[in-house]
Amino acid sequence: MNRLIKYFSTLNSQLSSQKGFTLIELIIVMGIFATLTGLSTISLMNVQHKSSLTATVNTLTADLRSQQLKAMVGDTEGRAAVDTYGINLATNTYTLFHGTFSSMESTNFAVNVPSTIQVTTTLPNSQIIFLKGSGEVSGFVNGSNTITLRDTVNGSQSTITVNRLGVITGVN
Repeated sequence: MNRLIKYFSTLNSQLSSQKGFTLIELIIVMGIFATLTGLSTISLMNVQHKSSLTATVNTLTADLRSQQLKAMVGDTEGRAAVDTYGINLATNTYTLFHGTFSSMESTNFAVNVPSTIQVTTTLPNSQIIFLKGSGEVSGFVNGSNTITLRDTVNGSQSTITVNRLGVITGVN
């Protein structure tokens, strides 16, 4: 019996003097770390796409308000006559313009949206034109007054709705 106690005591002291991790422990820790890294990456990518969509919507709404304000106050931008102002929408870009839209006009200002964002609209001719003086939407058609921005990666989208007075009535 004494011999058995002495054997286990010696074995215990030998085991407690060995330092380090077993292969199983290392594999388990590496597996947990890989899982957490994967989940974090997926989560952060979704946040990045949501932020990109939100920033694009905010920029477009600011540009809509700016173009309407220019039409209302009669901003000439150095030209001789007061004119209408508008935005022409395409799939991956939109263009700020005055008067009637011409893609060759040198005073146009094109805004590129991120490649993962797709722009669609129900507006006639994919344009919104604000009348000089009043800022109302030229040729307004009820039901044809939305601009939708959709993230093609995760499917999230936001829709901007404008009323006949040119007021943004909703961003969903």
